[in-house]
Amino acid sequence: MLNPIPQLPTPPPSDRISLQPVLENISVTTLKHLRQGGYLSDAEAQPLLEVYRQKLMQTAGQTPDFLHFIAEEQAQKHSLTIEGEVARMQKLLRNSLNDRVHYWSFGPLSGKASALYDHCPGLRPVCSALGCPSTLAGETSIVHVASINPVSALVASFWIGQELNRASEGEAPFVFTFLTDLSSWQVLMQRHFTP
Repeated sequence: MLNPIPQLPTPPPSDRISLQPVLENISVTTLKHLRQGGYLSDAEAQPLLEVYRQKLMQTAGQTPDFLHFIAEEQAQKHSLTIEGEVARMQKLLRNSLNDRVHYWSFGPLSGKASALYDHCPGLRPVCSALGCPSTLAGETSIVHVASINPVSALVASFWIGQELNRASEGEAPFVFTFLTDLSSWQVLMQRHFTP
């Protein structure tokens, strides 16, 4: 099995630009799993990665999610909806990652949308850039992380766990990672990150 979480340092992020190497590593890892699962050929993958890297450098504001970006590109090619493409890729990625990310399909994440970010303000730009809305479901002991991309969700879970562990002086939280459908994810992103 591939190592699904790239070995990433967790520098103190200040903006989207400082997180660009992390986003690029997530995109490379996601592509690796999609190629191995037969969703993309090697010839299709490299041009998508180059276009995404250009978007990362050009986009002001919200960072485009890599899985959403691929779904938009592939939906035209496969005559499917963007939601259908996201669901196809999620199924393949979950299987590739041995179901370490669960599917959340039963309402909003439990917990107040701003609780995690109020407790640890440095996590807001990380979660926003990674496309991973997250909540505290207990004091600081239970965290729920949601995304449409399981690779992003795993990286965010690791990052959140490290930050909370540091903030609570070694008391590790329980971090649960979930996939959600595209429309639910878009609502969560707006609820968590739109001022």
